[in-house]
Amino acid sequence: MAKIPENTDELTDFIIDDVLYGLELDPVDSERLLSYMRERHEHLFGPHSTYFVLGSYESPFKYRLDKALDVLNHRHDAYAYLLATQPDLCVSDKIPDLKVKFFLHALYADAIPLILEHDTGGAVAEFGRVERPTLLDRTYLFPRVLEERYDDESLLTTQDAIRARAIELAYHADNLNERLAALAERARDQGLDISTQDLGSYVDSELGGRTPLYSGLITDSLVHLESLDQCFSWTTTEELEEQLSHVL
Repeated sequence: MAKIPENTDELTDFIIDDVLYGLELDPVDSERLLSYMRERHEHLFGPHSTYFVLGSYESPFKYRLDKALDVLNHRHDAYAYLLATQPDLCVSDKIPDLKVKFFLHALYADAIPLILEHDTGGAVAEFGRVERPTLLDRTYLFPRVLEERYDDESLLTTQDAIRARAIELAYHADNLNERLAALAERARDQGLDISTQDLGSYVDSELGGRTPLYSGLITDSLVHLESLDQCFSWTTTEELEEQLSHVL
């Protein structure tokens, strides 16, 4: 289906054909589905702008989701939310309830910001789902450190810039420890009291000890979203907050 379902019949057809791929809904499940929609009517179809925020719920990455919610909810007449905070959809065991619940909310959100920091976990599955034509035009992708912005040494004059560069190196450098040591030396040349251990601890706290990367399949799709002006790279949480201004 190339458009958002406009009535209950279209919605049921969409769920069966595009989400469940022909798996039939029995009358009880159909009624539960419609009941869920009725209960969420004010939330899904109200006059406010709704932002369905996607990304990793793992620590420390969820911190960035919470910051995105704060930024978007400060807009006038806006409601930004996570899927986990919405009521569960109670259907029979044969129905993938979380998948159906996801699409019910994604179909009627005004915008779908997806914050991406690595290529594993639920955020990647969500990325695959929002690439559907029905959802793509309302999707805004925010990958962390897709581009390197602090590779110019003339920019490395403040503690914030040094830390941002450390995060970039964690994503792009093979010999991270050596590069962090060189970066710490650069910081000391600028009169900044930052050690290699300081930078390593900061990177670990930001990335939860994970070695971040994006697979070729992910980066290929990122290029697609960039060409549509719907992909915005960021390094620090403050930059993410600024980039969220692109969400309409």
